[in-house]
Parts: sequence; C-alpha cells; structure tokens
Amino acid sequence: MKYFLRSVKYLVRLVVLLALIFWLMQLSGTSNLEVSGGVMAFIKSFFATQRGLLFSGALLVWCAIYPSVEFRRRNLNYDLAARREAIVKALAAGRMRLVEDEEGRMVFRSESLVRTIWWLGDDAVTITRSPEGGIDVEGPRRFVMEAEHRIPNYIGAESENE
Repeated sequence: MKYFLRSVKYLVRLVVLLALIFWLMQLSGTSNLEVSGGVMAFIKSFFATQRGLLFSGALLVWCAIYPSVEFRRRNLNYDLAARREAIVKALAAGRMRLVEDEEGRMVFRSESLVRTIWWLGDDAVTITRSPEGGIDVEGPRRFVMEAEHRIPNYIGAESENE
C-alpha cells in the first residue's frame, strides 16, 4: 500500500508541475497548442494527439517504478544505543529533526516546510536497529545517502572527543 501511495503522490507532483509549465507556456505564447476555452479544452486537445498519449503512458510507467528507484534501505555497522547522539547530530546537520524516538527506532523529518511539501510528506528517514547488527537507514534515496556519508564523520568526531 505504501508503494502505491508513493506512486500516486509522485504522479500528483508531476501533473501539478507539468500543468504549471504548460500554463506558463500558454501565457508566454511559446506553446504549439493554441487553446481557447480554459483548462478542459487544453487537456482535451493535449490528449487528442499521439504525442500526448505517448507522453501520458510514459508518465504512468515512470510513476509506477518511481518508489523502487527513489526509496532505499542501507545497513550501516554502528551501534544505535552507543552512537545515538552522533547520529542525531549528523542528521541535524542535514536539516533533519528528530520527531519520533522509541527504543531501537528513530524517525527524522525535514526541518523545511518547502521540502516537506515538495516530498508530499514522504521526507522521513527512519533509523532502526538491524537484526543482523548495526542500523538500517530507510527513506528517500537522497536523504539516505546524505546520512550514510554524514554519520561516519560525526561518529569519528565523537570518538576523538572521548
């Protein structure tokens, strides 16, 4: 269900972005489609073309595979209990704030309202204690990769202070 919701959210984000671009093209006169009669007339004329149908199909296919491409889980070999403060500092440096803290699980969300809106609420990075040992970092690929690169720096700095 989470996969489907992420696909739908991404589709909504792209449709709004494309509608804004097409609207600006109509206002500036740079669009090949000359439509008078409002939004519905534009949509009908866009989807009536072969190019519009092909574009719509490609958009739906991309939105269907998007969650498998964009969301990741990485395992890092750190003890969550012993390195908790360093992990919190590392994610805070990436403009993420701790919103949920349970035993063996921490959830971070973006500090920026704009970033939260852009990600349509899917901006959470979850850090859990892994059954294999270490921690699992799960969330949007970009945020997971940032955390993966920041955490060792903060753990190293914490170790030097001990």
